[in-house]
Amino acid sequence: MKTKIPLLVIAGPTASGKSDVAVKLALIFNGEIVSSDSMQVYKYMDIGTAKVSMAIRAQIPHHMLDIVEPDADFSLAQYKEEADKVIKDIWQQGHLPLLVGGTGLYIRAVIENYPLDKLPFDATCRDELNRIWDERGGEYMLAWLEKVDAVTAAKAKDRRRIVRALEVYKLTGMSQTEIHRRGKAESPYAPIILALTLPRPQLYQRIDSRAEEMVTQGLLEEYEDLLKRGYSTGDKAMQGLGYYHAGMHIAGYWSREEMIANLQRDTRRYAKRQLSWFRGMEAVSWVDNSNPPASIERISQLVAGKIQQYSEVLNR
Repeated sequence: MKTKIPLLVIAGPTASGKSDVAVKLALIFNGEIVSSDSMQVYKYMDIGTAKVSMAIRAQIPHHMLDIVEPDADFSLAQYKEEADKVIKDIWQQGHLPLLVGGTGLYIRAVIENYPLDKLPFDATCRDELNRIWDERGGEYMLAWLEKVDAVTAAKAKDRRRIVRALEVYKLTGMSQTEIHRRGKAESPYAPIILALTLPRPQLYQRIDSRAEEMVTQGLLEEYEDLLKRGYSTGDKAMQGLGYYHAGMHIAGYWSREEMIANLQRDTRRYAKRQLSWFRGMEAVSWVDNSNPPASIERISQLVAGKIQQYSEVLNR
């Protein structure tokens, strides 16, 4: 049986300390970091996405940062394809890959080996399904999906997702759940999945402080620089946390104080969604990161003892 690539996953909500912990673990385990953050893939967007400094990147290689323009339509499939290549290359060079970030869908796509290339698209099929929706309604379509893919039906409550799931079923004869199950069974990775957390008051305090620091560090100037480079306020990346808020202030809709307060509020809400997402994943070990040195020691012990391949990395 082919040996699977060991993969250390450091997940968790924004401001939980993932980057700092990951860097220290990479130093301990001779590792390199692969970002799983859907905003950090964009160039010129550093402050609002909380990218690690160039000094840290010189110390520990970081991948999947600054790889596309802010006006690019960067898909999940593109991320998975590039991340898989990077992880394989890190391992072949004798280093431990660490998948680090807060975008849960990116993490799941990699560790569960979502076979995104096997989920076909067909405009004619989709048009037909939308026509049936218009004629018979959403309840009919959801009932249809429940018959062929109950797991996806329980999660897919909006029209786009229901139609997409039925499209996959009609084109492949298999449900999305079955396709994902088969892909997961063939995953090339042996992951250890850790999610950092903090007591809610401490997490929210860190989020609020980070929002203020981003503005102090030049978030508004970064946003204006993006506009000068020719990017549009309507670009998807420009609607991300921080950038949307900067745009609302610069356009005169919010005062500076309102911008910061709204950024704090929306980031707290985002952190709650992240926590819910990671709680729904399988085989996640939660680590309270209130004391980072203790967290690193605990994770180091868990990693060294859980997957034998990690000891091989250290001895290469």
